[in-house]
Amino acid sequence: MAFNHKLNNHGFSVIEILIVLIAVGLLVGIVAYTYAGIRARSRDNTRIADLTTELQTNIEAFYSQNMYYPSLKDMNSPSWRTTNLPKLQSNAIQDPSWTPSNKTCTLNNQPILLKKAQPGCYGYNPTNNGASCESNDTTCNQYTLTASLEQGGLYVKTQLD
Repeated sequence: MAFNHKLNNHGFSVIEILIVLIAVGLLVGIVAYTYAGIRARSRDNTRIADLTTELQTNIEAFYSQNMYYPSLKDMNSPSWRTTNLPKLQSNAIQDPSWTPSNKTCTLNNQPILLKKAQPGCYGYNPTNNGASCESNDTTCNQYTLTASLEQGGLYVKTQLD
């Protein structure tokens, strides 16, 4: 008499579990990578909007009234900005990745502009035909706004002609 042993396999083998874990791990990795890219693009879009919509618009409005561009020192003075650029939102000079611990572009725990952008810091460089105009800011007739983009490169805006 031969015994017919039927095995009831109600579980998963180790190989099947490993395959599922690897597949889930790959999907989680792809989603995390995609999400990080979306967030970086979002911060880059904020940088571009800050430079074009906020900073450039307000700087050009100041120029149309005064016939010169503000100096870097003026732009980094909160009281000067409040008086002379009242429509400029205070966070417009703050890169989305800026933190108070970023000592490169922070003064009194507030963001400031640099002559040229660095990661976490916007750049503003006013000039008089390419030469510095800091000592006589009423001669500033050009400027360059810059932002360091996470997706690579430097975003640059210059005065309107």
